[in-house]
Amino acid sequence: MKQLRRGALAALLMVSCVEQTADVPSEEDLKAARANILSEAPTPKLPINASLENKITILGADVDSGEVEPGKPFTVTTYFKVNQPVTDGWRLFFHVNGAQTSQFINHDHTPLQGKYPVAQWKAGEILRDVYKIALPPNFDTPEVSVYAGFWKGPLRMKVTSGPSDGKDRVLICKLPMKAAGARPLQSSGPVAGRKHYVARKVKAAPKIDGKLDDAAWKDAPETDVFVNSMSGAPVDQRTTAKIVYDDKNLYIAFSNVDSDIWAELTKHDDKLWTQEVDEVMIDADGDGKTYIELQVAPNNTTFDSYLPMYRQNQNDWESKMKTAVKVDGTLNKRDDTDKGWTVEMAIPLEAVKGRAPTGPQIPPKLGDLWRINMYRMDSPKGKAQVGSAWSPPLVGDFHALDKFGELVFGDEKGVAPAAAATAPAGAMPLGQPVTPRVGPKAQVYEPQGGKPVVKQQAAGPAGAKKSAKQ
Repeated sequence: MKQLRRGALAALLMVSCVEQTADVPSEEDLKAARANILSEAPTPKLPINASLENKITILGADVDSGEVEPGKPFTVTTYFKVNQPVTDGWRLFFHVNGAQTSQFINHDHTPLQGKYPVAQWKAGEILRDVYKIALPPNFDTPEVSVYAGFWKGPLRMKVTSGPSDGKDRVLICKLPMKAAGARPLQSSGPVAGRKHYVARKVKAAPKIDGKLDDAAWKDAPETDVFVNSMSGAPVDQRTTAKIVYDDKNLYIAFSNVDSDIWAELTKHDDKLWTQEVDEVMIDADGDGKTYIELQVAPNNTTFDSYLPMYRQNQNDWESKMKTAVKVDGTLNKRDDTDKGWTVEMAIPLEAVKGRAPTGPQIPPKLGDLWRINMYRMDSPKGKAQVGSAWSPPLVGDFHALDKFGELVFGDEKGVAPAAAATAPAGAMPLGQPVTPRVGPKAQVYEPQGGKPVVKQQAAGPAGAKKSAKQ
């Protein structure tokens, strides 16, 4: 997702991905939210009592772990008291920082499991927000700090009292990182329980017209049905994908059931994830740093980005992919009922390394393994936007690289010997430090509230700063 993603992804661009919910929740959402509207003030283990412009008080928090570990989720439960209604566009953010300035993750999200937007909060309410956070596998730091606050466009609600970093972020907690030596190394081959797809090699490339009626797709198996990216639960509208390849391109086809197909953004590299879109991220060499993000909307508007490190989108990079969309219904007519839309993508194999000087073997050998994930953002009329995924990250971050599935390159029959499936030699084991792979200057996105601000910054450990969205 090209930076920022979904609502407020900010610079490191957790963006790509985060869940977004409409400002007007459904009755079903409100019913679910009421379980976290408390009748009396709690006694959290971490009292905070920070006031934000006397409108909202962050009472305190509970954390389910005394230390954190890359790739392993931890849960932060935060308690809010509403002193005055906040109805003019404010949203909640969570930021996670490591010891280095480049270690930043943006976790903007709709409170109460996406059921109760800030605009609906009522004076006198005490709210319990339970949120799961996962650090990327290469997040190597002795300590992490979790901050919270409220943003609107380029603004943040001012912290008028309580623990703050001076940038209108309330300090929720500081947690030590589990020692790297105590963490198991990541396997270079297939991992049990991880999503796994074997791509067939085709002799005749599919025609990129969005119709999916070519011989190349006939025998290609569908992926598992995409599930809710946050919970892993089924979603209302079905999405599956197919993948094939030849010596020049990787071909991906998405099939989306959709009763209300719409896409109003027409500019390449626009914020497609804020409406409806299919998306793929590919970390071909498995190093947890150099990966690409590609998106296609129902009107065939595209987005492509290269990321030299986690959430450090470079949107001026071009993949040279070819795409086509077939709509079964009426695009952007929101008062009728549509059936669905399909996407075809031809991604040059050389593109998967982005701007990195090295990458996986091209073309891939039989049994080679790449890390990949696929997503869909769906926004039916009158309903909250829903993110679904082939391999659900289970956090508000489509860039959770440790949750990517495995793409194995098979033969014409889709056979790849299990023993042969291997990741490239450069795949990074869990817990290894990351060296930013950037040039003399790198374009970064520094968060200010939920809005990314493009800056130029010198390379190096102190200069590789970026932001993310949640």
